[in-house]
Amino acid sequence: MEYEKARKWLYGRQESGIKLGLKNIVKLLKAIGIHETNIPIIHVAGTNGKGSTCAFIDSILQQSGYKTGLFTSPHLISFCERIRISGKPITEIEIAKRINVIKNLVSKWDEEPTFFEIVTALALKFFTDEKVDVAIIEVGLGGRLDSTNVVQPNVCVITPISLDHQHILGDSIAEIASEKAGIIKPGKPVISAQQNIEAKAILESRCNELNSSIEFVDSSLNFKKIPLKGEHQKANATLAIAAAKKFSKSISTDSCFEGIAKTVWRGRFERFPQRGGFDIVVDGAHNKEGAIALISTWNEIYGDNKATVIFASAANKDLESIIGPIEKVASRLIVTKPETPRKLASYNEVIRHVSENIRVEKENSVLKAIEIAKESKNNILIAGSLFLVAEALAILDNKSQNFEPSDQ
Repeated sequence: MEYEKARKWLYGRQESGIKLGLKNIVKLLKAIGIHETNIPIIHVAGTNGKGSTCAFIDSILQQSGYKTGLFTSPHLISFCERIRISGKPITEIEIAKRINVIKNLVSKWDEEPTFFEIVTALALKFFTDEKVDVAIIEVGLGGRLDSTNVVQPNVCVITPISLDHQHILGDSIAEIASEKAGIIKPGKPVISAQQNIEAKAILESRCNELNSSIEFVDSSLNFKKIPLKGEHQKANATLAIAAAKKFSKSISTDSCFEGIAKTVWRGRFERFPQRGGFDIVVDGAHNKEGAIALISTWNEIYGDNKATVIFASAANKDLESIIGPIEKVASRLIVTKPETPRKLASYNEVIRHVSENIRVEKENSVLKAIEIAKESKNNILIAGSLFLVAEALAILDNKSQNFEPSDQ
């Protein structure tokens, strides 16, 4: 009950929306007793692959003997997923205790901190109290003004940069890259995925200004075992290895490959074989590059076999760029509405971008959409929104955890 009360109060902070800037997070950290974040940090920004890259780095460092903290967002099923120590999610008791402390501290502030500022502070406080050896911190949005940018990283990591969240970060790759480059700190090394010409120039310029070295990881290693499917995940894993080795020269290549092989990161081309001989595939692709990578992986595994696609998307996304790739593997598309406070694209907005030769249906219940799709005994692909993926996973896990939908 204490956890539910604390979570309800925290989720209530989402009503104030997203407010970029570091003033409130600095104030909040001081209020909870953190005047400097002295934990060694690997800070990860980018557009696609941030979560997977963080998970790979975390697993490598655990395999190398480090006690790790991992902070990612959003969660899929349980809020506890966002904050982990050596792979284990924070407990509901620890969350309730810390949220209640923060709630009392900020109750009389003229401007209460936002949801994400509070969660960031909670994570950094927990990692400090637990005395982790290193924390892997995923940027929430952008970089320069994201509340995680209060940390002083040992290594900065930039995953591939592309167009996303243009309404907040800017309409061009150059503008978005400038925001991502905001995590780069003076004299601290940067490990980057290969970027397009504009993004690469911005990152190099920023590193020159701050006397920081930058290494672009331009090829994928050969992995004997990699649990996350797709060529893009091999690139993410290669980036993670470069970041881990930059963090510590003592980390061995064997530990890197063993860590990659043990990585668990849900909702990324996650397959659920069904008794009827077909698969349900759940993937968090929610922008153009993510959709292209998803379809490349689908073709790699399923060839020309088409799918019944269950689809939903946030209203502020470029639907055409997401639906275009996904419909290439669709024989049928079911538009649904996951349980989330986030405004979703309407059925009419979605079908405007779907080819006439694809049968399109509407089913507001995600559970019902899955049940209807199963009847055909064709492969099923669930994609378009992390909020859809989250609810689908909760259903496919037979609700072994309470589903805790969030707007951020």
